[in-house]
Amino acid sequence: MRIAAKLPRPSRMGKATLALPLAAALALPLMPAANAQSAGSSLAGANGPGSGTGYLEPHDVPARQPERVTEQDLPGLPEGVSVDKVEWITDRWANVYINSAAMPDKPVKVQILLARDWYSKPNQKFPTVWALDGLRAREDESGWTLSTNIANFYADKNVNVVLPVGGESSFYTDWQQPDKGKHYKWESFLVNELPAVLREGWRSTEDRAIVGLSMGGTAAMNLAQRFPKMWKFVGSFSGYLDTTSPGMPQGIGYATQDGGGYDAQKMWGPYGSKDWYEHDPKLGVGLLKDMSVYVSAGNGTPGSPEENSPAGIGLEVMSRLTTQTFLKEAKKKGVKVTAHFRNSGIHNWPYWQFEMTQAWPQIANALSLPEGDRGAQCAAGGAIGDALKANPKIGAQIGACVSGEYDAARGGKVQDYRSGRAYWHPDTGAHFLWGRIGARYVEMGATNSWLGYPKSEEYTISNGRGRFVQFEHGNIYWTHETGAYAVKHDILRTWGDKGYENGPLGYPVANAEKVGDGWVQRFQNGVITRDKDGKTQYVQGEIAKKYMAAKGPESKLGFPITGEMDLPNGKGKFSEFTGGFIYWSPQTGAHIIYKGAIFDAWGEEKFEQGKYGLPVSDQVAIPAGGEVVRFQGGEIQQVNGKIVKK
Repeated sequence: MRIAAKLPRPSRMGKATLALPLAAALALPLMPAANAQSAGSSLAGANGPGSGTGYLEPHDVPARQPERVTEQDLPGLPEGVSVDKVEWITDRWANVYINSAAMPDKPVKVQILLARDWYSKPNQKFPTVWALDGLRAREDESGWTLSTNIANFYADKNVNVVLPVGGESSFYTDWQQPDKGKHYKWESFLVNELPAVLREGWRSTEDRAIVGLSMGGTAAMNLAQRFPKMWKFVGSFSGYLDTTSPGMPQGIGYATQDGGGYDAQKMWGPYGSKDWYEHDPKLGVGLLKDMSVYVSAGNGTPGSPEENSPAGIGLEVMSRLTTQTFLKEAKKKGVKVTAHFRNSGIHNWPYWQFEMTQAWPQIANALSLPEGDRGAQCAAGGAIGDALKANPKIGAQIGACVSGEYDAARGGKVQDYRSGRAYWHPDTGAHFLWGRIGARYVEMGATNSWLGYPKSEEYTISNGRGRFVQFEHGNIYWTHETGAYAVKHDILRTWGDKGYENGPLGYPVANAEKVGDGWVQRFQNGVITRDKDGKTQYVQGEIAKKYMAAKGPESKLGFPITGEMDLPNGKGKFSEFTGGFIYWSPQTGAHIIYKGAIFDAWGEEKFEQGKYGLPVSDQVAIPAGGEVVRFQGGEIQQVNGKIVKK
């Protein structure tokens, strides 16, 4: 249910009161002034907020490969809303794809950076900090994680960080009309749908802060004013906080065109119409009286020669002027605003990253965070501290601590670091995990899993291509191609007999799976099974493909009895199973023959060494009632209990 506040209509202020000298301020760094133009038309002819913002695009976009993908079936969501999938980039960064009733064309992606104590306090709920993107918001990842250190900055803070992805040129609002094949309904999604997903699936409280940069700063203010009961804090970094002064609607129109070819009049209607006034932050500022408010802008002066972008200079001047207008209206309405107008700074990510850090103490106060939840107050001590002193490279790998030690299974201890974790147990000592191996361990239950505690850090294998870590009851192996998977000691021994990753099986490509009354673990070129009696055996190559295509141990073949065996005279390979055999040769491929009358009849003819040769088909049923196997030299049937050789 929406809790929108009624925004005030503009008073009958004269044009001189509303209008800003924007044209002069903006035209100077960007283009020559035109003598015959009014203030409004001069701004419309200059670059609007976002115009020429291609320089903000990241130069290198990392390929974020999820370590795993999970499902999430959540109760209590609005009708038509569900979670499509969750991609885990790390154990603290989840990409949640939400099926939206408001924007149903495709799932809406939201990045969530999990609170510091997410794992150490599994019953605790956390406030949220929402960060909105700029005009050139991408469909693959938030600019906040692409261009700032937001994940690292919030790693030691006890809030969930919420980053909506996409919304290029949208101003995160409900558009009146579709444009470019999209009908943006961001406000409806953010207000009516996303909070329920966060509450039901991500242990989030109703205490929220919202910030945004540039376009996102405008949007954050609009959302805070239209739904003031939702938010404890609102922040605008270089936002445009005046949308109706002469020329501003046209400037925003130029921005949305530059940002992706969108028509701003399909957003809020004709320039100067009702919706524009209802989305003007300076006019709604009175609704922020019960909220903590933070605004900032630079002055357009580059902080270094590398930042000397004409577009970035003009855009920041516009932000500063509109933010100053917002501040004047706030003072008239008695709204307290923390305002920082910096002595330098253009419209660019380094300044927004700086403002993110500067706003944090005020955000924490607004959310009533205890002192211990505002950042790390910890040290590496005891055996963990000694291990770090002895291995400074590990300290560089995992970064600073973000928590104190907390209890783990069987009397052990865990301590969180910015890029990893420390694990200690009296039987194993202190060891450190990070990256995909560390994330896989956490996913499996960490110290409560069958692996037990780590006994080593990462070892490098395969000339740098792979890594593994030893645990009490198995190992976890990782390569870029395969991902990270755990291998139990008994399967590990069978794999080791074949040369580990350097043998024919290659690396594991999945954790062991329960199949029937046993287990199967898949490798790059085969499988290793464990039957109900605990016996392990491998199947490799084309024989393994055939075996698993037939449903492996759940098939009539059952579990393997032998590994891959050579046929006499180099004719091929075979593996024996409890219920049959699979034979392979380069000429015939891999085929199944079951134990029984047909196999015995083939044996009477000296198997593959006799006139029939090798199977060229699997043993299958025939319409007449019975079964048949076709061979290189003929076929053998079993019909009505009788063997027929052809």
